[in-house]
Amino acid sequence: MSGANEPTEVELTLRMPPDSVSRLLRDPFLRKLKQGPSRTRWQVSTYFDTDDFRLERERAALRVRQIGSRCIQTLKLAPVPEKGVIARREWEREVTDNTPDLRDIDDRHVRRLLDGDIADRLAPIFVTEIKRSTMPLALDGSTIELAVDVGEIKTESGSIPVCEAELELKSGRVETVYKLAQELNRRVPLTIEPLSKSERGYALLRNRKPGPRRAEGVRLDKDMRAGAAFQIVARNCLLHLRANEASVRAAAVADSIHQLRVGVRRLRSALVAFGHLMPADERRRVSKSVRWIAQQCGRARELDVFKADVIEPLRQRMPNEASLIELERLVAQARDDAYASVSATLDDKQYTETLLALEAWVEGERWNEGAGGGVDIPVRDFARAVLKRLHRKLTKGVKAIDALDEEALHELRIRAKKLRYSAEFFRSLFRDKPAKAYLAALTAVQDRLGTLNDGAVARQLVSSLEERRGGVDADVFARGTGIVLGWNACRIAADLKQLPAAWERFTEAKLFWK
Repeated sequence: MSGANEPTEVELTLRMPPDSVSRLLRDPFLRKLKQGPSRTRWQVSTYFDTDDFRLERERAALRVRQIGSRCIQTLKLAPVPEKGVIARREWEREVTDNTPDLRDIDDRHVRRLLDGDIADRLAPIFVTEIKRSTMPLALDGSTIELAVDVGEIKTESGSIPVCEAELELKSGRVETVYKLAQELNRRVPLTIEPLSKSERGYALLRNRKPGPRRAEGVRLDKDMRAGAAFQIVARNCLLHLRANEASVRAAAVADSIHQLRVGVRRLRSALVAFGHLMPADERRRVSKSVRWIAQQCGRARELDVFKADVIEPLRQRMPNEASLIELERLVAQARDDAYASVSATLDDKQYTETLLALEAWVEGERWNEGAGGGVDIPVRDFARAVLKRLHRKLTKGVKAIDALDEEALHELRIRAKKLRYSAEFFRSLFRDKPAKAYLAALTAVQDRLGTLNDGAVARQLVSSLEERRGGVDADVFARGTGIVLGWNACRIAADLKQLPAAWERFTEAKLFWK
């Protein structure tokens, strides 16, 4: 689907097992939606870049696809929150042969990307060989093309299989694409594919797995309305989550799982910040589904922190302590099980259904149906009200912060986290220097509260390791846990000592939204 000035492809890609392909193409539900004949063709696509991978750095992909005697050139950019989670700007034209021709692309950003001698330095870097079966469909007034791709991505480093379904919106509403995907997921096992074929090709070519990705800054226009701002923020969070899902699937490591959880937490914070724009029951329903994802990853992250902040420092200080060696082994086993649980969650049908429902909800109109006219509030006015409310909720009634009990500090940590993410969502609407200073002070408080919470969690983890003790001698286990608990108590005392100063600096920071 494209417009004259903004050529855009809206397409959802879903990975599927090879033995489901024929079942999907013969499904009676799809047969009812068909609006024309199906086609099956072989497609060979050659991807191009410079020797220093200039296009990849700019998150762009350039290919020439051969379909019979025709050669179709396509340049695509990565999805951005302003357009949508599954919307990519693309420029497509027919060329005479398997050689790129970039002269007719009239877009300022793309021309800047293609400046200098880049056209002369382009060379083939990898190919895809795909058997594509297409079927035109109509659903709820929208036209969607289903394409089932089976084949390979081939590079000089080897090849990887491709087996996926693409749902491309030709006309109509984006949420209809998700509705169709949800229906298909009930018929055959599907998984959202977070990486494009070009991204998978680059990863294979460079023998590099997708790494953890931090959230990109949210860019809001001062003239936009609150409803439009919510969609941009939510898409930003979903793209962050998708990128780190790919990283976890490729190689689950501490940072990838952490960033996946951050993506979920940011999305939950967005629901809090923009909660007044949507019916309360709708917000609670969606928040519950997001919380389910966070809960599946929670234990893995807790064990990562416990290992990095407690077990490893103690082992360095006491390398020959037998009880710590045994405890380290038990933690490693628990961590492996927790990582396996995260991987199982990502492969769970419920996870796919949850993400499809979330993305559909953000792109549709249901999220603000019956909530009044809040979506039309100027975003700066809305942001000021939100940040004022969350700041007051964090600071209200706190006099001697180091006198608060563990439960109160935990609640304070959650409030600080919600405020921080909301401040990051809205910071582009206000002057940068005061926003940066405020966020630095708030982050320092959140860090102190976070390590205090980690200390409380560590005590719980020590108790849970008792179940894994197995053949470890009871006295050895008791000695190891005693060392850990003593170390942990000292860390908590040190953090409590530093907390009041951090809190004072925060409460004195200028409110950047005023």
